[in-house]
Amino acid sequence: MQVAGTEDLASSAAGKLEARLAAAALRVVVRVSESRCAKDLAIALSPTRLAILRCVEGESPSDHTALATMISGGDFIWGAVVYEQGESPHSLGLIESFHISQLDQLVARLVELREACGEAG
Repeated sequence: MQVAGTEDLASSAAGKLEARLAAAALRVVVRVSESRCAKDLAIALSPTRLAILRCVEGESPSDHTALATMISGGDFIWGAVVYEQGESPHSLGLIESFHISQLDQLVARLVELREACGEAG
């Protein structure tokens, strides 16, 4: 059962995130509505290295599993979940989590990764 307004919350998070990414000169190369309640953004860290960000209302272990699967497939080198509501989760594995209020920390992490990819390339 889908909660009314969930799509709007995921879209709202994605919109806020995209504005912060643009301000840091981080380029969104693909936007995918994974479901009614999840928006995925692929971010270029270098010409050949991508990060995947999933924007959701409230995160769940399935979000982490989906991103870990994408990373293990080799298309992405890093992933994170950006969530609007709920408590900060306990460690759920390799995928990092950021509350919408932590966008500055997320962008800083992406800039750090971009710089590391530039040095490695």
